Amino acid sequence: MSNLARFREIDSLRGLAVLLMVMVHAAATWNPHNSAQSTWIAYLVAGLGGLAAPLFVTIFGWGLVRSKSTTNGNIIKATILLLLQLLVNLFSPHLFEPLTPGILSLFALLILIKPLIVNMANNNISFLVFSISILLIYGLSNFIYNIQGTNDWESRVSTNNLTILVSHLFLTGTYPLFPWITFAVVGAFLGSSITEGGKTLPRNNTTLLLIIIGMSYCLVSLILANEEGSIWAHPTKGAYLNFFPANIGFMIGSMTGVLIFWLIIQELQVSLFEYCGRLSLTIYVLHFIPLTLFSNIENERYWSVMEASLAVVIYTTAWLLFAFVWNRLQWLTIEALIRKLSSG
Repeated sequence: MSNLARFREIDSLRGLAVLLMVMVHAAATWNPHNSAQSTWIAYLVAGLGGLAAPLFVTIFGWGLVRSKSTTNGNIIKATILLLLQLLVNLFSPHLFEPLTPGILSLFALLILIKPLIVNMANNNISFLVFSISILLIYGLSNFIYNIQGTNDWESRVSTNNLTILVSHLFLTGTYPLFPWITFAVVGAFLGSSITEGGKTLPRNNTTLLLIIIGMSYCLVSLILANEEGSIWAHPTKGAYLNFFPANIGFMIGSMTGVLIFWLIIQELQVSLFEYCGRLSLTIYVLHFIPLTLFSNIENERYWSVMEASLAVVIYTTAWLLFAFVWNRLQWLTIEALIRKLSSG
């Protein structure tokens, strides 16, 4: 596989990630109050939506370790990302408070600690120590789950004082540094160790074994959840896979999903999402605007679950078409602005 194909592959993964982010935000916005959380549609959205941010952060880590930006360039990038997070929050008052940390502020923190991430990615011993540390920390899952804050959305986006703001950035927010740094480090490790033939994800027994173990966990936990009559996967009420806060089940399930998507796009050379990947940051920031303008339409029109689901699919697909058209205007993207400001 050539270098060009390799980067196209990463663009495709990044594009898929941002489209899944669009989908999950649209589903959260247009969510009829009478919809059941145990329907197959709810599980589909929870499953795919739960993979959006892990894939986005993993690919960000991959790009981080391969970036040649200077220290000053990284500081500029981090500053811009923090400002964009503020802009996203102002675009979306129905979801966030103005200073709510989010995935863009997570990216900013990851850029600022890039030397640490690069060291862990390039040093097998450091990566092993990091991996073991994460496993040991999650061995105290109940303790870690509690210190990551509650599963109440309002408390996770609230920024009443500086202490809460800092806590949300590092531990209790929507995308805190811990445990989300795990995905970035895995991505950085893959980015620093391109395999023979130029594959970004090695298609070997180790990768397949990790996928089998992850899928086995998901299957067993799904069976147990059904037997117990509990919710298997949910943003805040998941018995086994819980997003806010991220429990060990979510980390296993989402990393397994990331590996599966990565392997499929790599081996089949899927290019459908490539243009979205080149405009991922632009799409992420802009997609909140229509969601805010039409945030209450499902109640005004009394949408059913199927109507709301159709709206989510159409809205997500529209950004795929947007990327095909806007790709010809690369100079009018947020990505181009960041490159220009950080390279000077």
